[in-house]
Amino acid sequence: MVLKVAVIGGGVIGITSAYVIAENLEDVQVTVFSESWSPDTTGDGSAGYWCPYLLGDVPEEVLRFWCQKSFEVFQAICKTKEAVEWGVGLLSVFSLATEPLETPAYHDLFLEHRPLCAKELSMFPSRCRYGAFITTFFVECTKFLPVLMKRIQSKGGKLIEKKIESLHEFSGEYDVVINCSGLGARTLVPDPEVIPVRGSCPWLKHGVMLDNDFYILPNSEETILGGTHQEDDWRLEPDPEDSKNIWEGCTEIMPCLKEAKILRHWVGLRPYRPTPRVERETLKTEKGNLEVIHNYGHGGSGVTLSFGCAYHVLRLLQETMKISSHL
Repeated sequence: MVLKVAVIGGGVIGITSAYVIAENLEDVQVTVFSESWSPDTTGDGSAGYWCPYLLGDVPEEVLRFWCQKSFEVFQAICKTKEAVEWGVGLLSVFSLATEPLETPAYHDLFLEHRPLCAKELSMFPSRCRYGAFITTFFVECTKFLPVLMKRIQSKGGKLIEKKIESLHEFSGEYDVVINCSGLGARTLVPDPEVIPVRGSCPWLKHGVMLDNDFYILPNSEETILGGTHQEDDWRLEPDPEDSKNIWEGCTEIMPCLKEAKILRHWVGLRPYRPTPRVERETLKTEKGNLEVIHNYGHGGSGVTLSFGCAYHVLRLLQETMKISSHL
């Protein structure tokens, strides 16, 4: 018997969940539903690098598993000759702060994480008195997502462009629904805890971040400057004042950027929830019970948690299949 699994969401969380299921389970038909696909997802415009950010109240052991699993997958990809095709590479970052930094519980997962010395700090504005040097991975979703989508299809999976108005639409048609609807979960579930958090030079080889205010993160073909953190702001048009603040803040940190050419302005709405929701739910419908596995609310850490949460979903799906087989 073939288990029919529907995945809602064509962003990094939905696509990695569908990919991990398709790669690891036989006799499962995966169908992904989304209003938009790469390059038109929030992840495609983001800096896309591995570093936990705005995660809310996640238990340390759960966060560690999510982060470590994703890190291991990106590290494995980076070691292969396909790394360029996947859009995955090494990235070293100067993480600056105006106040003393607490060492994160997951610091040992980075390839390198150490305090900045006085000589390194002297390269930046005097208010940047503290900092850490970290080595991690960047993930360019404009390359990464299409590769995963092709892998899903090669396993017999389907990609359907459609807006899902209700989880009940899947009742009687699919055995399990994986809800990776991101910001859409606010009305789809509905879950009022989900809110938008609005965010927006070939010679540059290292990334730079200052507190939660600004970041300068090079990818293989362009450098991403940010950012903003504007909760419950639904505007999708770039704000000239935000752009001006980002440009001035980033060029203060790295004056050489003043010679760079601005290619585009972009705004994305991060699907933030006080605690990302990864859990099972049995939904009662007119056509019977529908098993749902939620995986949304990752804020700006979609790439960081992508594979960790996808494997968490895989485990929950396997538990659901065992329960169903005994009914």
